[in-house]
Amino acid sequence: MRKGFIAAGIVFLFGAAVFAQGYDKKAETTLSGPIRYVISAASPDGVVGVHLEVTTSTGLVRVALGPAMFIASNNYYFFVDEQVYVVGAKSKTGEIWARSISKDGKSFLTLRDDDGTPRWARATEDDPDGCGVSHAPIR
Repeated sequence: MRKGFIAAGIVFLFGAAVFAQGYDKKAETTLSGPIRYVISAASPDGVVGVHLEVTTSTGLVRVALGPAMFIASNNYYFFVDEQVYVVGAKSKTGEIWARSISKDGKSFLTLRDDDGTPRWARATEDDPDGCGVSHAPIR
């Protein structure tokens, strides 16, 4: 029994470390602006990932947040035209993987640890864009 727990712990830690490798702390940036679109993308098992398109002073930026259930369980929600403040890192696809997000610039919802490891439990290696859900690419 104990060996099973140890093996499960190693698999979980390895999976989180692999997932966090997509988050480049050196590429971390901050951005703010009104939300242009709130985009949801569902995986085959029905889990929904949340993305935003934010209008910044330099143009439109796509932001991957995380699973809708994680966001909702932290009493957060997003609407078009709301102002948001995002801290995150640009991914290889150009989308920002949000580490934290705020609506007032003061109280933040933390989505990832400093190294990029997601705070939600379902982080997987096959997550295409850091939102926490394996889904087809958003265009």
